[in-house]
Amino acid sequence: MPAIPILCGSETGNAEYCADMLSAALDSEGFESEVIDMMAFDGPSIAHHPLVFIVTSTYGNGGPPSNAEELLAYLQTSAIDLSAVRFAVCGLGSHTFDRFAQCGKDFEAAMLKAGATQVFDRVDCDDDYEEGYGKFEASALSYLQEHGLSSPGAASVPRVAPTPTPAPRETTAQAPLVAKRLLSRSGSKKETMHYELDLSNVAMNYEVGDCFAIHAINSRNAIQEVIDSAGLRSDDAVEFGGATTTLEKALERSCLLQCTDALFEHVAERGTPGAAARAAREGGRDAVRAYRKDRHVAELLSENAAGALDAQRFVNSLRKLQPRLFSVASAPGGDRVAFTVETVRYERGGRHVRGVASGWLADDIEVGDTVAIHHVPNDAYRFPEDERPVIMIGPGTGIAPFRAYLEQRHRSGERRPTWLFFGHQHEAADFLYEEEIKSWLEAGTLTRADFAWSRDQTEKVYVQDKMRANADELWNWLERGASVFVCGDAKRMAPGVVAAIKAIASEHGDGDAYFEKLLAEDRYKADVY
Repeated sequence: MPAIPILCGSETGNAEYCADMLSAALDSEGFESEVIDMMAFDGPSIAHHPLVFIVTSTYGNGGPPSNAEELLAYLQTSAIDLSAVRFAVCGLGSHTFDRFAQCGKDFEAAMLKAGATQVFDRVDCDDDYEEGYGKFEASALSYLQEHGLSSPGAASVPRVAPTPTPAPRETTAQAPLVAKRLLSRSGSKKETMHYELDLSNVAMNYEVGDCFAIHAINSRNAIQEVIDSAGLRSDDAVEFGGATTTLEKALERSCLLQCTDALFEHVAERGTPGAAARAAREGGRDAVRAYRKDRHVAELLSENAAGALDAQRFVNSLRKLQPRLFSVASAPGGDRVAFTVETVRYERGGRHVRGVASGWLADDIEVGDTVAIHHVPNDAYRFPEDERPVIMIGPGTGIAPFRAYLEQRHRSGERRPTWLFFGHQHEAADFLYEEEIKSWLEAGTLTRADFAWSRDQTEKVYVQDKMRANADELWNWLERGASVFVCGDAKRMAPGVVAAIKAIASEHGDGDAYFEKLLAEDRYKADVY
């Protein structure tokens, strides 16, 4: 009986993590399975598998991850007959995007169009994906336990040789840090940094709109806090990543923020009667979910006097630390790549917490040190090459891709209609890249700029308010064929921008329909987080 392929489309590792968990769950029930990177999967061979599971994330506002592009395009455009194939789809995404979990929906539509049979409903997973994934895993196991792998006519389906284990789809390289400077000024409540890495010895060509993944590690303080709370020792030997290492080294690359089901169960089992984790477990699934959601790993451990945990089980219960994506903030063509990064720092229950990647870059990496990176193309966020106007909306660190685009336009000497909406808290303290932006305005590289300084007056003003204040001119640009590019906060800014566009368009007709027209014409592009 052939192994069940679990086709994985993943950009930063969440879908890969879910695919690995599904494979482990299937194998434990006696169903042989194999996780296959979509980039390494031979598209036509899908017709020879009686059952296929698809686990994929969505990149940006509806696009496929880079390793899923080729397979999705093949399924959407070929005349393949999949009438002998059954399948199910688990799609990961974020509700902050208009096209939530769109890649999973696109795979489902392509499979159905090719005649495949869907064995149970698609599951769409939001940011906190474990709950959704849990439903998918339960449905997969239930289906297999009831129907098995065979189906009427499946006996004639030839066995397919297992696909060789693929090499990692991304090429990770070590790039030296060659520039590091503070962008925010005295009086700012934010710490925004500018970093530049040397790519002269790294074969990574990038374009405006692309991202790079930074492979950071956890801080020593965060690791030691977890080890102490778990009642373990730094030099405890564990298996991690296929090799024997110390607990401390394993925790460098483990996620110490998100509490998994497996970790919760381990802690609850070891906890004393009446401890918080046990009490939550007695309250049922909803109580467990609510308790886990609001706690970091160190907090879960410290709140439950569980005694020493089993080191190996503890490590196995943690998610792998995923790389962090940062938009390119420099024009391609040189030996460097730049990033605009706000250092995340906050207090939580008396604990000082920092962002994994942003804090690592700010505190632990100095000029001359190397940073592990891999290139993440973003073909869905390409700027037009013709004379069409470009409207750029990027408050805070959302300025990054627009700095890259304007730097590229300035170097080329080309002048095209460009309009920037930038905002932050205070003009005096938070005007990122002020000198460059003003020089681009003076040179005509940037046609127009509007700024929203939210805390410089009694009533807060944001970029979407500036859009509404310039509704007539903005509408003229849109009617001239302008493309809208948005980058930055996904929770409030991006929905506010969409609402502003719809409100402006509604003065001339149906605002919702007009925005759908922008999407259909690929004239609204969002890179939000």
